[in-house]
Amino acid sequence: MRRVVSITTLALLALIVALAVTACGATDIQTPTGNIDKAKDVVAQGEIMMVKTGIVAYTATSGAPPPTATQDVLGDFVNPWPNNPWTKTPMVAGKQPGDIVYAPGAGTDYTLGVVLSDGSVYNAP
Repeated sequence: MRRVVSITTLALLALIVALAVTACGATDIQTPTGNIDKAKDVVAQGEIMMVKTGIVAYTATSGAPPPTATQDVLGDFVNPWPNNPWTKTPMVAGKQPGDIVYAPGAGTDYTLGVVLSDGSVYNAP
């Protein structure tokens, strides 16, 4: 009887260890920084839409897109000017997360985007 209980106990213990080891790799653990960066990416995507609204208004009044997408040029159309979620300062043109990427095109065409945490550019629709 003792032998059966010992074997059963060992088998149960081995099963628990095997399940614990298997479960450890079952899900990826996300770092808080990764989640914070994802949230800031979403904020940046929303903020760039404010800049787009300013570009549309500027284009409607002048007949051409602005030469730059800056607070100096679009500040009358976008108030308050959106902040970069990483630096908490007004958005500016650049290559760092939260920076504006803008290029005027022919006629009323332009491209507008914002740099995300992974360095990719989200283009405003």
